[in-house]
Amino acid sequence: MRWMDLIRALLQRRRAEREIDDELAFHIAMETEANRGRGMSPDAARLAALRSFGGVAQAKALVRDVRTFRIESLWQDLCHAAHTLFAQWRFTVPAVSMLALAIGIATAMFTIIDALVLRPVPFTEPERLAHLWMTGEHGGLTLVQPPVLRAWRNTPGIEAAESALSAMALVEIGDTVATRRIAAVTPGLFTMLGGVRPVRGRLFTATEGRPGEDDRVLISEAAWRTLFNADPQTVGRVMTVDGERLTVVGILPAAFRFPSWDTDLWRPTQLSRQDDEMALAYVRFAAGAPREEVLRRATAMAHAADARTASLRARVSPLVDVPDNYSARALPLLGGAVVLVFFVLCANVCGLLLARLTGRWREFGTRAAIGASRGRLIQQALVESGLLGFAGLTFGVMVAWALVGVARTLLPEPVLLQTLNPMNIDRRALAVTSAAGILATIAAGLLPAWLGTRIDAIDALRVAERGGSETRRARALTRVLLIVEVSLACTLLIGATLLTRSFVNLARADRGLDVSGVTSLWLSLPATAGDAASRPLLAHAVEDDVRQLPGVHQIAWSYGVPPHHGILSFGDWLSDVPASQPVNMMVDRYLVSPEFFSLYRIPIVHGRTFDRSDPKTSVIVSERFAQALWPGRDAVGRTFKFESEGTFHVIGVTREINYPSMDASVDLPEYYQPYAEMGSAPMLSLRCNPRCPDAAVIRRNFAAAHPDISVEDAVPVDARYLAELARPRASAALATTFALIALVAVAGGLFSILSYAVTRRRREFGIRSALGASPQRIRRLVLRDGVVVGAIGLGIGALVAATLARTLATLQYGVTAADPVSCTIVFGVLSLIVLGASSLPARAASVIDPLVLLREE
Repeated sequence: MRWMDLIRALLQRRRAEREIDDELAFHIAMETEANRGRGMSPDAARLAALRSFGGVAQAKALVRDVRTFRIESLWQDLCHAAHTLFAQWRFTVPAVSMLALAIGIATAMFTIIDALVLRPVPFTEPERLAHLWMTGEHGGLTLVQPPVLRAWRNTPGIEAAESALSAMALVEIGDTVATRRIAAVTPGLFTMLGGVRPVRGRLFTATEGRPGEDDRVLISEAAWRTLFNADPQTVGRVMTVDGERLTVVGILPAAFRFPSWDTDLWRPTQLSRQDDEMALAYVRFAAGAPREEVLRRATAMAHAADARTASLRARVSPLVDVPDNYSARALPLLGGAVVLVFFVLCANVCGLLLARLTGRWREFGTRAAIGASRGRLIQQALVESGLLGFAGLTFGVMVAWALVGVARTLLPEPVLLQTLNPMNIDRRALAVTSAAGILATIAAGLLPAWLGTRIDAIDALRVAERGGSETRRARALTRVLLIVEVSLACTLLIGATLLTRSFVNLARADRGLDVSGVTSLWLSLPATAGDAASRPLLAHAVEDDVRQLPGVHQIAWSYGVPPHHGILSFGDWLSDVPASQPVNMMVDRYLVSPEFFSLYRIPIVHGRTFDRSDPKTSVIVSERFAQALWPGRDAVGRTFKFESEGTFHVIGVTREINYPSMDASVDLPEYYQPYAEMGSAPMLSLRCNPRCPDAAVIRRNFAAAHPDISVEDAVPVDARYLAELARPRASAALATTFALIALVAVAGGLFSILSYAVTRRRREFGIRSALGASPQRIRRLVLRDGVVVGAIGLGIGALVAATLARTLATLQYGVTAADPVSCTIVFGVLSLIVLGASSLPARAASVIDPLVLLREE
């Protein structure tokens, strides 16, 4: 194969010669243009350009030498940097770790924000997809009925219209019993969304969902792995869902999350068997169709298909809701916190690099003395920082992957419900990783490379010969970087402390009721489940069956359970006080059975509770409601009117139910009416001792005793309150994590730089000791450096935090930016960190023996 090597070498040489010819022609052309600009003729300009390069052959040799020198010098710098960084692993490991942490955190936070806010839903042409519904002046219908959906399929401008409606279901596979979210979807939904391909098996056919063909089910990849242990023979197996035997026809990929992030099962429906069925409608608009005109036509088609929509009109909304108010306020602040952490870590690496470069003052001085240019020294410094950046980028991807995995596990459901996008490291995230790596390398390495190589050869050698003392310029720069780190860490810690204390205040706030051991159920009854006369008998039968569950000792019916709202009623409320003015306010109205107050342990302050004979006009009001209508008076026995609903008689006053929230407007006064009969969507509360059965047991009990009644939701009320705290808890946890990372970086940076400074000033400290300075005096000298840096950083950080306090005001509960407890915590923690990080280098400086130094000399 020797002749193949010769041919390959010849081709490489010819390519190199061609590149040299091209580069030489470019320079000659540039010089020719410059000569023509001086007034030369074209021929004279080209001849002068050729002469300036000494002839073509000489110019080629010059270019060849420069190229070879550049490549060889770059390769030498790369090998030297790799050897040096490997040998000095005590510097390399923390530097790479901090860079990897900075890049990983930035990438992970971008991935979360990208999935929640930036990235469109992962379907074909998502801008043409929308949720279509009907609305009117006083409300609307989020769910639509089959005649309306069929009419929209024939509406000009609407390319496709499909439906989906999800609920919780009881799944039984052998001895395994679990609850999973299931969605009833029309078969064409997956085609309309586009880009949905099963991992195994197939999607639904157009005819599935009709009577006799509705016993099919699709499962998610997660359900396949947890329920079937990833059995490759799962397709074709039978599973029991809510008492029905369904055949698995396909497995959908983990990235498919529709209509909600936690949907695990899909079964087909045609929505054509009963016109009283209702579901969410999703449409794909035709390309280029005017949206307003299509909505006008959809409204007309709905009116013609269903007379009940005569006063409503069609509206569109995105497939997924935009982030809620809290998330919309918190995400930019958390993104800003990531930026601060990123620059704290980069400043730390920058300080370490600068300290290390100043430690190599003699090396750079020697190289400069024998002819190395400053550009050559900068190249070497940048190659080292670039190698560090590449290592940090490599490990940063691993850190980001791990952090995103933790986020998928720990992020609360209310946050995950806001996205249909999977949270994973994709090409967009890798692009951000690369950009973050380049930015981190530049931020950490450019300043040390520029300032660390600004040396005079003679001065550098003199400084080195005097014992390696730290230069004044290097000392000032490293102290500035430390001050920046401390100030940014102070800002982060203040924000994290305020968010954490706000979350603690929310969690400890008085709710006005006791929900320990209480589980609430949301039942769904078919429209044919008995008439008004038989509903009480059905309710008693349900009560008897529920009381047989282990641990249940008290039950209550209601419409609306805390912390969720009941019926929101807003308008003018007029009391019976003569000449009183109507009070305009929004109120929570609950329909409750007499046992509701004792079950939730809501005390009756005045009056009495309900009994079975009370009419609907008898009400119990909360303290805030009573104070609004009858300030300073006893409300029991009073009456009030609300809009056109008639006159209500107050028979009791209860303690206020508090709804702790960052948004005070959601905490409304309440009043209660008697629960007359079991409607189509009743709520049942159970108090158990010590705890209620889990959701799977409750669903199985209902499925056996009342197959027509489905349990849509069965959750401990404590869990509902925890869900309400999920967003503040996540924000506090993330902010605290960022602050802790910044504090560790500050402690490590302060310790490393002061320790390195002590090693550079060993001769100085030895001389001081020989001249009579006590160890305590030397220790105070080093401690003073750390304390001054910490004090200045604390002051700057406090000013920055005070400037940004307004942005945190909407995320605070029961605490202010000037809270003395928060300030004490912040300044105490940072002071301890500064003193702790400075004390060890100070102690090392105080025990230097001048005799040992003389022997070393």
